[in-house]
Amino acid sequence: MADILSKTMFIAGVVASAARSTASYYIRGPRCAKWPLLFQIRRDVMHRTIASNHKRSPAEADIEQIDFELIAKHNQKWDLPTTEMPLDMGAFRPASICVADINVNPDAFAGAGPAESGLRALVAQDRLEGGREIPYELTAPISMLGDGCNVEHAFSCAPIDESENVVLYLHGGAYRYGSPASHRGLTGRLSGLSGLRLVSVHYRLAPLHPYPSQLHDAYLAFLFLVQQGFKPQNIVLAGDSAGGNLALALLLLLRHTRVAHTVCGLVLLSPWTDLVSSRSSMERNAKYDYLTGPPLSSPLAPARIFYAPGRRYSQELVDEMSHPLVSPVNGDFKGFPPTLIQAGDKEVLVDDIAQLHENLLRDNPDRQDSFVYECYADMVHVFHQFIELSDAEIAFLSAGKFMKGL
Repeated sequence: MADILSKTMFIAGVVASAARSTASYYIRGPRCAKWPLLFQIRRDVMHRTIASNHKRSPAEADIEQIDFELIAKHNQKWDLPTTEMPLDMGAFRPASICVADINVNPDAFAGAGPAESGLRALVAQDRLEGGREIPYELTAPISMLGDGCNVEHAFSCAPIDESENVVLYLHGGAYRYGSPASHRGLTGRLSGLSGLRLVSVHYRLAPLHPYPSQLHDAYLAFLFLVQQGFKPQNIVLAGDSAGGNLALALLLLLRHTRVAHTVCGLVLLSPWTDLVSSRSSMERNAKYDYLTGPPLSSPLAPARIFYAPGRRYSQELVDEMSHPLVSPVNGDFKGFPPTLIQAGDKEVLVDDIAQLHENLLRDNPDRQDSFVYECYADMVHVFHQFIELSDAEIAFLSAGKFMKGL
């Protein structure tokens, strides 16, 4: 009965939010010039939903009373919905990586900052328990699925030829939500427009699997592709939001462990680059972006639930979360591969994203043209997911062209 009442109240809130958004649109005009009515409604409903989840954020003194298993169940209940892959872009097949088949040297993690002990423990746990699998979806572009094409070959996770580039995609969702299924609309378009096959990984989620579980799974997925015959220089790392954070951290870890000094390229859509940020766009764009949440000082701050759920706030914690393998904006980017970064000028993370681009240029003064930053006017966080926005289509076309040219 309580669940029915909760759902009824939620639906009523959504309807009321949509009504207010519609009235405001017709009375005052769009909040931003490029916002169609449908998007403004979706933005307002999403903002209300996210904000309602943080209304009763507990105090730091009550941190030991937080039930993170209950939070995980809530996350599953309100997980990102499945999106459809456009039929004219490609198709996918599910598969999985057998972790026991991947050889990992835990000693390679020595000196990896706050990730070291966790990565070593995760390797030991996999060896002890055995049998773990990492699900993934392999998307083949429509160009590989027509008449005369070897469809079975297209869905086999092995290089078609030695020069083939492949995309390793890491989905967003604050490290708490999302899956390959929730991002099929996005990954399908990237694959179809680039002509590249794409592997979208279902990595473990916080808070039941906090940092560095996600980095470990991404690292294993990269090793899997190499084991399948793909060369590191033919692998494109891509991701949105938290997935963009993970793609950057993965490359920094690959360089640290000397698995790969570089990859084919990076494609980052509204990447979450700094988990302890206090840059001005966090406040400046709060009235535009749908992203919202409690500050880092709150036990339920998304960054803390990801990195160290249940750990008390301290300067030591902030310092750890500033490490490049957690907040990649602080990394050493010398020799980084060609990179495309896309963001919206109305998202709360835009100043962090711009700082990433500045740091890439700083560390590669002789290769300025290798780092492309596209900031779209009036757009919000991962605006690519809103197909009613014309700039989403423009951004996908640009990303596809960039990936084709790698």
